[in-house]
Amino acid sequence: MAPFPKGNVSTLRYTSYLLSLIKKNVYAMVLVYCPTLMAKHIHSLCGIYKGITYQYTTKATWGSFSPTYIKAWYLFVGLFKSIKYLKLKKINVLILYGENPLVVNLFYYLVCKLLGIRYLGDRSEYPSLSVRNSALKSWIYKKKISLFDGLIVMTKELENYYSQCSKRKNFCFLLPMTIDMARFDNLGERHRKGYIAVVFGVHNRDGLYETLLAFNRYIELCGSYDLWLIGNYTSMPNKRDLDELVFKYHLQNRIKILGQMSVDKVPEILYNASCLITTPNFYISGGFPTKLGEYMLSGTPIVATAAGEIANYIIDKQEILLASPGDIERIAKNLIFVERNPDVVAIMASNAYNKVRKVFSADTYVDNLVKFISDSEESK
Repeated sequence: MAPFPKGNVSTLRYTSYLLSLIKKNVYAMVLVYCPTLMAKHIHSLCGIYKGITYQYTTKATWGSFSPTYIKAWYLFVGLFKSIKYLKLKKINVLILYGENPLVVNLFYYLVCKLLGIRYLGDRSEYPSLSVRNSALKSWIYKKKISLFDGLIVMTKELENYYSQCSKRKNFCFLLPMTIDMARFDNLGERHRKGYIAVVFGVHNRDGLYETLLAFNRYIELCGSYDLWLIGNYTSMPNKRDLDELVFKYHLQNRIKILGQMSVDKVPEILYNASCLITTPNFYISGGFPTKLGEYMLSGTPIVATAAGEIANYIIDKQEILLASPGDIERIAKNLIFVERNPDVVAIMASNAYNKVRKVFSADTYVDNLVKFISDSEESK
């Protein structure tokens, strides 16, 4: 249901490994089986993007006031029309990306059984808390996951969780966070500007409150950079707390709220920043921050907290500057270090760039991914 070719973080995720599969002469097609509000900017219902064929099976997006029965009808039509493309293109592997309604999982399970198609899923985070906190919902959810022949997961934590959903051997394939390596191509000469940039989501998992606290402390330590916020600030669930913090410490003139931006416009902001920051306390989703990969690919110095599995992939003081989650003082001092030691952090940024092109490139894992999706004996 994530839009294509331009969309959200989900689109970046699956596009990154489809591009790698194409290099291995695997035919890749994106089928968007029902309209989505995230696809308002989509004008072409089919085409080829960097070798990836895509097809919307109905229309791209909903109208302003689409009643439930209309949405149900488009879902019904879209699902059944997708069968035509699966047969026409002789598809032998179907990956159902992200969370989908149970009826969709059941539908494609039956279709794949009838057509002899290998049925895979992809998960970059845990199910919702409401599912995990309910014994009945959790049981139903695990049954839903067990319908898959295999599952692509983003972290070891998720691999441990989802492996319990099926008795199949080698049910999960660990594909770390991967991004499109061409995201920062063609930006031209870099022009460092005096700002720190942060990208955040309305899910409130990125520690924006802690970022503001650390930025205030950074100012107290005589830091001169401003802070640019990239994200839907007005829809943040803790906006009142954030506003109070801004006014309490008189940060209005040092913060620039850019708002929600197209994913195509974000790279230039990151590329020309003097520093990038992300300060989550933990990753309740069990996932890995895609933004950190984008940060590293930008070649800009990074200050972050060692939340989740970040420390499993990143070396502190060699690639980025890490602090313990919630350690406001250390985060602020790391920001000061970036400002006062440009030559040192430039080397770190270069190391981070080299790391991301290896560790967070789907090309690194694509041979094993091909074996997994084709269920070859070599992968077992």
